[in-house]
Amino acid sequence: MALKNLTLSQRETLDLILSTAVSTKSTPALFFGLTTTEGPIYMHQEGHKMVDDPSSAAIDEDTVFWLCSQTKLITTIAALQLIEQGKIALDSPVETVLPELANPVVVVDHDEAGRPRTTVPAKAKITMGQLLNHSSGLDYWIDRAAAEDDLSPPYTHSYKDEDASVFFKILQGSLPGVPLKFEPGTDFGYGCSTDCAGFVVERLSGKSLEQYFQDHIFAPLGITSASFYLTPALKARLLPLSYRAKSGVLEQWDRPPVIDQDPANVRVHLGGVGLYASQKDFLTILRHLLQINAGTATNPILSRASVDSMFTPTLPPAGARTLGALVETFNPYLNFPTGSAQFSYGLNVNTTDLPGKRKAGSGGWGGWANTSFFVDPTAGVAAVFGTQLVPPSDDTYERVYVELEGAVYTALCGE
Repeated sequence: MALKNLTLSQRETLDLILSTAVSTKSTPALFFGLTTTEGPIYMHQEGHKMVDDPSSAAIDEDTVFWLCSQTKLITTIAALQLIEQGKIALDSPVETVLPELANPVVVVDHDEAGRPRTTVPAKAKITMGQLLNHSSGLDYWIDRAAAEDDLSPPYTHSYKDEDASVFFKILQGSLPGVPLKFEPGTDFGYGCSTDCAGFVVERLSGKSLEQYFQDHIFAPLGITSASFYLTPALKARLLPLSYRAKSGVLEQWDRPPVIDQDPANVRVHLGGVGLYASQKDFLTILRHLLQINAGTATNPILSRASVDSMFTPTLPPAGARTLGALVETFNPYLNFPTGSAQFSYGLNVNTTDLPGKRKAGSGGWGGWANTSFFVDPTAGVAAVFGTQLVPPSDDTYERVYVELEGAVYTALCGE
């Protein structure tokens, strides 16, 4: 089903969607890339690095983005590699590697401000598989007093010479254990599960997550832009954050960095949020997954079985309902049919076709600063789309994303 190339008319349709969004000042600079198993069939970028400043540099295909939660896919790949090697299993209690998660507590009550107040000891153990499908109980919004769009304290802390144990101390605060939203394995909670999976990778491999990724994912795929360290060379290519004011006007970001960007201070590698990379290089990873699925990958970094697990639903019914409500809130224009949202080991999977868009069995996700991606093994196509805009789940951005996806599937299927 996948196209080998786009016609001139199809390319012009995509070009126009992107150029209109940026020229009308509806969005900051945008990048959109599309690939089949054989290689990229479309990559286009619009806009300049600084909002409303045409004298600033134009972005290009090598522009670097803060990937935020796109990082989670790469950490999942690393974790699946260790599972393939027998170093840990999906049903292994992670406390054997992360003793910081040995005695978590379930929050059962909040105070008037929304802060966790009453807890009970968790009855079940957190497993590796639960970290990968977000059914561990770890949840970003367990402290309801925090602003929904803000990153929680473990992410804004400057670790410098500290280690990952500090991450858990901040997470726990004054509570008797690391707080969970629900009993492990019973629901879906989006939070720091993948950061914890990254710490597992580090402790089992004996390498920092940076070094592990470079050795076992980035170097084998020829990826050179991806790193937890925003070096001067990468920073020169970075698309800075912008901000949509309540009035709807786009502004240059004039606030402090939301995570510590000084490479000298990055001692705790956050596998859920911390990577920088070009979207072109991220597309390379998605293409490799398509190739493994199709049996055409050269020197695959994962087995076919592991890749299959990234597109296979894993959540219990309660978790699927929670995820469905979350997807409807944050991606309202994708129009997931009721009951069709699921989560695999690493991806939000749709179990039925999205009308006029991705096919059943596709997986996708995105990042906090308005970046998105999907992989459709049935159609043999994957895409990345992104800007660097806060707050997340920007309405205009989401509308443009769905318009682009619709145009892609019209080209693919005449839909």
